[in-house]
Amino acid sequence: MRRPPPDILCVSAILVTALVALLPGLDHPGIHNWDEAVHLAVSRGLMDTPLRPHVYAEPFHRPALDDWINGSLWLHKPLGSMWFAALGMSLLGVGTGVARFGSLLGMVAAALGVFFLMRGPAGRFWSTLAACTLLVLPFTYELVQGFMFGDMTDTTLAGCLALAMVLLVTSVRRGSLPLAALAGVAVGLGYLCKSTLALTPVGVAGVLTAGRLLGLTPGPRIRQLALLLVCAASVALPWSLYAQRAYPELWALESHVTRSHLFLDEARRNPSIVMWIRPLDAIFNEIHLRTLEPFPEALPLLAGLWLLYRALRTRELELLAVALWLWPTWLVLSLAAAKVPATTWGAVTAVFCALALLLHDSFRRPVLAAAVVGALSTPFLLPKLAFLAPLRARLPEALVQTRRVPGLLEGLCLVLACVLLVGLLMLVARARRPLTLGMGVACTVLALYFLAPRTVLAHLKMRTAKRDLGERTHTKEAGLAAAKVLPDKALVWLRMEWDAPEQFEHLNFMFWSGRMAHKGNPRPDWGLAEGYRHYLASPAAEPFAPLEVPAGSALRLYDLSTPAPPPELPPGVRRLDVATGNMVVRGVAFVRTGYARDRWAFFVSPRGVPETLRVTFHLGGERRQLVTLSPDAALRPRESFRDVPWFIIPALGPRAEQVEALEWPGAAPVPFSASGQAEGSAAGAP
Repeated sequence: MRRPPPDILCVSAILVTALVALLPGLDHPGIHNWDEAVHLAVSRGLMDTPLRPHVYAEPFHRPALDDWINGSLWLHKPLGSMWFAALGMSLLGVGTGVARFGSLLGMVAAALGVFFLMRGPAGRFWSTLAACTLLVLPFTYELVQGFMFGDMTDTTLAGCLALAMVLLVTSVRRGSLPLAALAGVAVGLGYLCKSTLALTPVGVAGVLTAGRLLGLTPGPRIRQLALLLVCAASVALPWSLYAQRAYPELWALESHVTRSHLFLDEARRNPSIVMWIRPLDAIFNEIHLRTLEPFPEALPLLAGLWLLYRALRTRELELLAVALWLWPTWLVLSLAAAKVPATTWGAVTAVFCALALLLHDSFRRPVLAAAVVGALSTPFLLPKLAFLAPLRARLPEALVQTRRVPGLLEGLCLVLACVLLVGLLMLVARARRPLTLGMGVACTVLALYFLAPRTVLAHLKMRTAKRDLGERTHTKEAGLAAAKVLPDKALVWLRMEWDAPEQFEHLNFMFWSGRMAHKGNPRPDWGLAEGYRHYLASPAAEPFAPLEVPAGSALRLYDLSTPAPPPELPPGVRRLDVATGNMVVRGVAFVRTGYARDRWAFFVSPRGVPETLRVTFHLGGERRQLVTLSPDAALRPRESFRDVPWFIIPALGPRAEQVEALEWPGAAPVPFSASGQAEGSAAGAP
């Protein structure tokens, strides 16, 4: 029986890592505020008007032209990743998992780029391990799962750049014009995802072509470079030219926003950018510490320096290409005024290529291994290096973060100390062989510790920290119901006073429903001439005709054009009528989530200003789970529920099939069965 080729095994390992680390929970209903909420709302709108990106289809609230959160036309970022999300949802249905799938593909492409670029210079083992580690990074999880602003734009940029660089290098190796053309297409797609940050492969190709002409380096032929440029422009320019012509005023405003990221004076005048102004050395301190956790700050810099040395010494094509990708990205973006956490994420593949090369070369180079050991030892020895604080204070004032934040300087000092010590010991002939073996083993063991258990533990810590945010939603069930029962020309008013933590509830509702939604008091005059009808989404019983919504929804829908007495509990709610505190818990329903917890909706009737309740879920045997039911979870002041017949307190609780009884203080346990929907005793929404 033939063995599978090694490359197939390595690629399979990378794909399995992506499926295990990034795919579970991709469809979680929590939609993070800022970028993801806006991106998903725009993606939803692109399903209807692909060439007219917008948040609100009809700006009845008259927003500012450049309001990128609550505005109408939207050109705040390139649309490539959002078009992909809209296409996926048009084919497979509206859902966060479909919308985020482009992010998963982008990071898979970025990881595969590490392997295909470094399998020769760094070997299959280290290139595969580095690629898998990239996928397990906590920051990768944050971006792919939509918990960090930038999300789909940064992940798809990383994927397109990795794909373009692999195709560029392969086209040079094979002398292939079609591969050069495909590299240009990848650059164009990257431009549609993140604008000028995607043009790095063009610069790499240009420098390598010049090196080829001068006889200094391998590189593309002029025909290959020209074809790459033509294909990149053919993909990137049509939308830019169309948008500039169709929406000239907004195009000019957003172009100015892009420039504001680069220049300090303009960044200071832009309220959405001023908070991200960072000093010259932020990329090598704050940005790397945030995005490359748990690796110490000195390690990527050491890897980048070794990559540059090897590229200049050997002039190997892959090393030259990655070095020309990594260092200009670091240096140019260091000069930019604004530096958001994912500012260098487009070059993350190059960082892990450099890391794979560093670790591969360290095993038989004891001095280099000593440098790696010094860099990786920084987190453990940092508390003992406080005596270096005066040295940090003497650094140039331009290096603000290096002067103020312990980490980078201490790591570099450890690298230097280890290098000097091992270098001196290597002068002793009898020590060279055992020192080479010992440092190689020590470097490998420490590197494997960071690449595997330490990174996995950091990933699991991040996943746990984001669990509540991902599983909570106030709008999914009501929004999906609105998509079915409301006309296209519908305005939905959300009767809530604030957003859930890290959410923009009105944008979330717009994503799920495809209908415009506003918070605040209804304005019946809006859209009247255009034929719009008005509806209400509320967590309480309201004096209007109710619409069909799953029983476990945190919001109910009402037709504002049809006054009616406040409704009774909706169909499917399990009746309880348990008196506790100053409230009566009238009923309960749940929504099966497919995760470890389900979403519960408790229907309560207050007697005065409602108080916080605590419910105990009996899970069989002696197992209990206590859950707090705060009226504030309904996103309105408690006083506003004083006189309502009932309102809903949403909560995350155990899976419904595990629950045998519910108990409140001062009341006897109430038997509960998740299968009771068919028997008329309990209900949920699938």
